[in-house]
Amino acid sequence: MSDIRNQENIDELRKRLYSRDVSPEKTERHTLTDEKVEVSKSWEAPQNTHKTTTPSVAEVPNTPVPSAVTTDFKPKPKRHYRLFIMVSSLLIFIFGAGISALYLLFGGNQISSDNIGVVIAGPTEVGGGEELALQLSISNQNTVSIESATLILDYPAGAQSVNETGRNLYEERIPINSVAAGEVKNVPVRIAVFGEEGEEKEVLATIEYRIEGSNGTFYKDAIPLKFRISSTPLVLRVKNVEKVAAGQMVDVTLTVQSNASNPLNNLLVQAEYPNGFAFEESFPPPVFGDSVWLVEELLPEQTTDITVRGVVRGLTEETFRINFEAGPADSENQYVMSSRLTDAWADFTIERPFIDIDVAINGSNEQNVVISPGSQSTVDIDITNTLDETVYDMVVEVVPGGNALREDSINSDFGFYDSNSGTVRWEVSNNPSFSQVFPGSSRNLSFDIDPQSNQSTASFNLVVNVYARRIAETSAQEQLIGTSETTAKFSSRIFVGGQTGHNAGIFTDTGPLPPRVGQTTSYTMTLVAEAGVNDLTDAVITTSLPLYVTWLDNFQGEGEVSYNSVSKQLEWRIGSIDTRKRKELVFQVSITPSISQLDSVPTLVNAQQFRAEDRFTGATLRSEAPAITIALSTEAGYSKSDGKVAPAN
Repeated sequence: MSDIRNQENIDELRKRLYSRDVSPEKTERHTLTDEKVEVSKSWEAPQNTHKTTTPSVAEVPNTPVPSAVTTDFKPKPKRHYRLFIMVSSLLIFIFGAGISALYLLFGGNQISSDNIGVVIAGPTEVGGGEELALQLSISNQNTVSIESATLILDYPAGAQSVNETGRNLYEERIPINSVAAGEVKNVPVRIAVFGEEGEEKEVLATIEYRIEGSNGTFYKDAIPLKFRISSTPLVLRVKNVEKVAAGQMVDVTLTVQSNASNPLNNLLVQAEYPNGFAFEESFPPPVFGDSVWLVEELLPEQTTDITVRGVVRGLTEETFRINFEAGPADSENQYVMSSRLTDAWADFTIERPFIDIDVAINGSNEQNVVISPGSQSTVDIDITNTLDETVYDMVVEVVPGGNALREDSINSDFGFYDSNSGTVRWEVSNNPSFSQVFPGSSRNLSFDIDPQSNQSTASFNLVVNVYARRIAETSAQEQLIGTSETTAKFSSRIFVGGQTGHNAGIFTDTGPLPPRVGQTTSYTMTLVAEAGVNDLTDAVITTSLPLYVTWLDNFQGEGEVSYNSVSKQLEWRIGSIDTRKRKELVFQVSITPSISQLDSVPTLVNAQQFRAEDRFTGATLRSEAPAITIALSTEAGYSKSDGKVAPAN
C-alpha cells in the first residue's frame, strides 16, 4: 500500500504544481551581515560564543519545516613558527651566496678554455717572396696558470723559412712553457711566402697546454689569419714564332726575371710539352729529364734565359701550347716544385707546309721501307714549293744514320757529302736552280747508298731538311724549314733444308740398303730451319709425304708437329728462332718400293715451304727447299747405289 500512497502524493503534488488556481506562498527573505566569523580547523566555537540562527525554509507540502539551528564557534590561538621558518631560509640563502662569491673571488682554482686567448696579427696583403711578419698573443685570464704550453702554427703551401734559405715550412711548434694567471705572452714569427698574384692563403694557430694535477692535453684554436698575395716575385716572358710548318725545328726562348726585393734561390722552371712537340735540346740543358731547369740564384731585377729547341709535328691548322711554370724547389726533393709562383705559355699554329718533301727508297715512298739484305739502294727526293709565293736560296740537307752505313756508303753526283759532319748538302753554289723556286715548282735530287752486308738488324735512316727564305710575315719565321724522315730496314735471309739418314739419328731404322722391291725400309729424316741476321718469330715449315711413303709417328724436335694422314700434310710450327741459330726436326718414315720404282730414286719428303716473321722489320719472310729423296750422304760413307731401288732377291 506504501507504493500506492506515494503515487497518490506525487499525483497530488503535480496537480498543485501545474494548477492555475493555486497562488504561490510568500517566502521570507533574509539579508546578509558583514559580521566576521573566525572558523578553525576543528570547527569548534570560540569561548565568546556567537549565535547564528538559520532562516526558516519555505514550507513544502507534506514536508515538515525544521526548527532554527544554532552553531557556536571558538577562536583558535595564533602560531608563529611559519615566520621563523621563512626568516631562517632567507638567512641560509644569504650566507650561501656570500660563501660562493668569496670562493670564486679568492679561493677558486677552476680553469676554462674560454679564458684562454690566441690571436694572430699580421698584414692582409704581402708580396710574393717577401717577408710576412706575424705577432701571436697568448693570454690566460684564468685564476691558475697553464703548464707545458706549445704554440702550433700551420703554414700554407709556399711558406719558407727566413733564417734558412730554401727550407719549406709546413708546421712549426714553438714551446711557450707556462703562462701565469692573467699573463699575456707575445711571440713574433717571420716567414717568407710565395704564391701567384691574387692567391689567398691563411695561417692557422693552436695553443696546446696542460693544467696542474691533470694528465690531459687541452687545445684552443685561434681565428685564422687570411692574407692575399699582392704581387708575384717572378716574371716569365716567352718569345716564339706562332706559325710553324709541320716538321719545322723551332726555338722557344723563356726569360725568367726577378721582381722581388730579396734574392731568390733554388728556383725551378718546368715545361709541359704537347704531343706535337718533340724536344731536341735546350740551353742551358735540363737538370732533370727534358723539362726541368734549376736557377740557383736570381738577384733583384736580374734575368736569365732558357732556350728550348724542338721539332713541331701535326696537321695543318692544328694548334697546341707549351706550358711553363716556375717556383721554389722543395727542400726534400730539389726536382719538385713546392709552390707555383707564375706561369707562361707558347702557342703554335701549324700552317700548310711550305715545302712538300717526297723521299723514295728503291721506288717506295713509305716512311718505313724494308729492303733485301745487302742490296744497293737508290734514294730519290722530290721537293715542291706549296706556297703562293716564291722562296729563295733553298738549301737541302740530308742527314743519314744507322748501322748499315759506312763513310763511303753514299754516292751523289750533285750533292756534297761531308764525312766530317756526315751530311749530304745541296745549295745554290752547286745547284743554281735553288736560288729561286716559284710557287708549285719542284726540284729533284738523287743519290745511291751502298750498305754494309751481313749486319745484324741493319738499317739506315734519312732526315731531309729544307731551308729557304721568303718575304717576312708577321708571327711567321723568315727562315723556313721543312723536314722529312724515312727509315730503311734490311730484312733477314732464312734457310730451310733436309737430309735422309739411316740409323744415323735417335731412331733405329730397319730394312735393306739399297731398298728392294717389295721390302720395307725405314729412314730417319731431318728438317732444318735457320735464321739469318735478324730474329724470327712465328716460324712454320709445311711439307707433305708422297703417296707411297708411310709416316711412322716417331719424331723429336722443338715446337709443335702435326700430320694429316688423309692429305699426308706435315706441319712443323717452330715458333721463334734467334739470329743465326737453327732448329731441327727428326722424324721417321718408311717405304716399300714397287716394281715401277726399280732403279729410281724415290722422294721421301716433298718440297718444304718455310715462312717466318722478321722481328726487326716486321716483314714476312719466305723460303723453299727441294724434295728430299732416299739418296744418302756420301760423306757419311754411303755409296750412290744405296740411293736407288734394287730388285727383289
